[in-house]
Amino acid sequence: MVAACALAFALGGVRSEAQPLDLGDENSWIRIQNVGVRAATVELDFHAMDGSKVASDGCPGAGCEALRPGFGRSFFQQGLAGLAPGYRGSAFVTIDQPFVAMLARDVFHGNQFEIAGDTLRLGGGSSRQFLPVVQNTSAYVSRITIENTSDEADACFQVTYYRQGSLSPVATDPPGPTSGCPNGGERVAPRGTMMRDETNLPVPSGFDGAAVVRSYDTGAGVNADAQLPSVSIDSRNRTGIGLASSRAIGRDELSRVVVLPLVERDVTDEESTWTTRFRILSGDPTTPNAVTLLFEGSDGAGGRIEIENTVTVLGSLTCDQTLNGGGGCLPPDESLPPTFVGTVRMQSVEPIAVVAQRIGANGPLADYRGFTAEEASRQVVLPVVNKNYGPYGGHEGWNSWFSVLTFDGTIAHVRVVYYSKQFPDGLISQPVTVDRQRTFRQWEDRNLPDGWVGSAIIVSDRPVVVVANLESDVFKGDPVMMYNGVSLE
Repeated sequence: MVAACALAFALGGVRSEAQPLDLGDENSWIRIQNVGVRAATVELDFHAMDGSKVASDGCPGAGCEALRPGFGRSFFQQGLAGLAPGYRGSAFVTIDQPFVAMLARDVFHGNQFEIAGDTLRLGGGSSRQFLPVVQNTSAYVSRITIENTSDEADACFQVTYYRQGSLSPVATDPPGPTSGCPNGGERVAPRGTMMRDETNLPVPSGFDGAAVVRSYDTGAGVNADAQLPSVSIDSRNRTGIGLASSRAIGRDELSRVVVLPLVERDVTDEESTWTTRFRILSGDPTTPNAVTLLFEGSDGAGGRIEIENTVTVLGSLTCDQTLNGGGGCLPPDESLPPTFVGTVRMQSVEPIAVVAQRIGANGPLADYRGFTAEEASRQVVLPVVNKNYGPYGGHEGWNSWFSVLTFDGTIAHVRVVYYSKQFPDGLISQPVTVDRQRTFRQWEDRNLPDGWVGSAIIVSDRPVVVVANLESDVFKGDPVMMYNGVSLE
């Protein structure tokens, strides 16, 4: 069996002089974890924006053996032979065992560091994909990257933008037929990439909303449903630190039931004080949609909080936990208490897509995708977890934690299996009871050695969803990344 996935991303070893903003020096890396039963051969092909192949990487190779079952490896693009400074493009990964992949990027603004990433969808995909958070404001600007995953046929992709609270699009890009795409969309060559960023986003200044990516029949006769792009989006602070990245949500991944494992208001954790906001995007942005939200959690004193409210979503709607009443998607006379930490469950009339953003008081930004019932699993993979990895100058280095939520809100019994060079056959934790939600902090686990880096599989007797966080105290800026755990079922 051969597994493959396309990874759409943009990166560069130097700043692009064409950019009107100083968004830093950016590089990417790809994490691959073998979840098969045999050692895996990994092949990565890198393509330029026009789809031409420019470099390769993989294992076995120089200093890299076949990837053992349960093991993960990070492939760094910075310094890879064949990728010149300033390279920007996409990658296609092929492996002869089942695997999980994550794409991340690092950015340096002088002595300020940023990191962001997300786990990726493998195989199939969807000809229509949803981006709940797209911005062109004075504070943030988005970058949308769309890769044609076909290796032989052109594709036609179009992006439609909706301002939050509006049922009508503010822009359609491109607005009509183009060469090779008589039915609409922009022609993208095989393995080629279409990008929209601060230089060419077709939305007005101040835009804050969402977008839908659609495929159209090509002039050569390729049906729209056969075109399965790989789509990612980055949110970047224009003037300071703040970087978040996630993949798009496919039409087949929309759901009427979505859960968020972590929602906060003024919660101090490690290097910052955090508050979340999340945006709900209707599967049909042109039609009003009713969504009922259930906030469950506790305040700083341990008091239980439970608030239910129904809202009307016109295209998209932002629920900002810094705000009271309707601004936080709460009843008019209610608010979340300071130091609230908890979860949100959503039930909608029509399918929705949701992205949550975790915002630090001093600028850091991280995000994750809302989870659906189809993603709930008894086995969930986390490709990267750390304990005091890479200490420097009296600092501890990279650490991780992950939040486990039982999808139906009941009690689950969970074990964690950690894999690394130190634990080639897996280190199995003692069983832990998860009463609806529980956070696991790797730096508190005495069975993991300092300086440890590896991967984890969460095994549960009930379906769960998991969101993970990586954070470093060595780097200053936005050294925080969140990502969605991947179901093995």
